Amino acid sequence: MTSTITHAASQPAVSTFFSGTVSTHQPRHFQSSLQYVKVSEDGKSLGPSTWGKTDYEEDREQLVPVTIHDARGRQGDFTLDKNGFQLVKHTTAFQKGDYTSQENIKNAYYPEVEQMVKDVTGASFVKTIHHVLRHSSSPDQDCLTLTRPLYKVHVDSTPDRVVSTIKFSLGDQAEELLQKRYALINIWRPLKPVYKDPLAYCDGSTVPDDDFVVRELTMPNGAPPKENSAVKVGEGHMWYYLYGQKEDEVTFIRCWDSKSGVVKRCPHSAVRDQAMEDMEDRESIEARCLVFWDE
Repeated sequence: MTSTITHAASQPAVSTFFSGTVSTHQPRHFQSSLQYVKVSEDGKSLGPSTWGKTDYEEDREQLVPVTIHDARGRQGDFTLDKNGFQLVKHTTAFQKGDYTSQENIKNAYYPEVEQMVKDVTGASFVKTIHHVLRHSSSPDQDCLTLTRPLYKVHVDSTPDRVVSTIKFSLGDQAEELLQKRYALINIWRPLKPVYKDPLAYCDGSTVPDDDFVVRELTMPNGAPPKENSAVKVGEGHMWYYLYGQKEDEVTFIRCWDSKSGVVKRCPHSAVRDQAMEDMEDRESIEARCLVFWDE
């Protein structure tokens, strides 16, 4: 049984990766295929996706060959505002076994994540609203507590849904906070070094707004459906991952930002690397945060 964690007043250190760092790493790019959404003649998705369902659905998705570029050695080149994702160095106070307790995650990991987001982005207020634990061989068929990596190109919300989420999650605070700059950011962390099923993220500056498509997400247990953003096939999408991403290497992924003049969202997907299929299963946690700035 996992005991409840208590934290000291000081938080684990956060540091960003800086450009210009000399690296001896030989980049490991690889070829794969990603599941993009198929669209009708009027630009609508050809069918919903289902929570936890990772299989390729030929009637509504298209397998697209892509090159996945290794970002290791270039971590400092990418920022949320310029690319929609950012790679951050952060040592958590959590041990791997601590993630088995939902109580520990909400009471101890959430505050740690919120402080990290403030430190990295300069935000004035952060609220963690949800988390997802993933395992390549999850036995949870409904993916209610432990889901599998998702091999579909997506963004975990839509602009309208972000506003609705703020109103639902923050109640009386919502209207005042919506007058500020606001964003939804995913904070993705491996629970051990990842070689199989890594997370890949697309440079948002290479994805025109017209390539995003609203796609319904069917939820389990009769819950109302939600809307996510899928992505149709487009020219010039540039994909990245971090080879052998470790527990202290965290990926920030922007799902929406209300500010003009920045990359507003970042498509992402788990990706299969055939050379790594016999490696240990991927285990990861992602926390979804509402983020606000006094501007």
